[in-house]
Amino acid sequence: MNLTYKLATAGALALAGIIANQVVDKGWKLATGHPSPQGEDEDQAKFAELMVFAVVSGVLVSITRRYALKGTKKFFGPQLEG
Repeated sequence: MNLTYKLATAGALALAGIIANQVVDKGWKLATGHPSPQGEDEDQAKFAELMVFAVVSGVLVSITRRYALKGTKKFFGPQLEG
């Protein structure tokens, strides 16, 4: 595989993860009125709240990851075939 493609894919995945994390944090604060249960807050969060947060963030990360990979493949498609 092309080294440029691998680097672009890694960068796109990292950026997608950062964006997904920010969206989940802001959305959680908007929906619940308090910060997301990450880091130090995990000890004080309820189990059900942690589970909902994990599911929501996991789904969002998976979706952004999929489209990041799809975008890099589309961008590098002609170069990968030849």
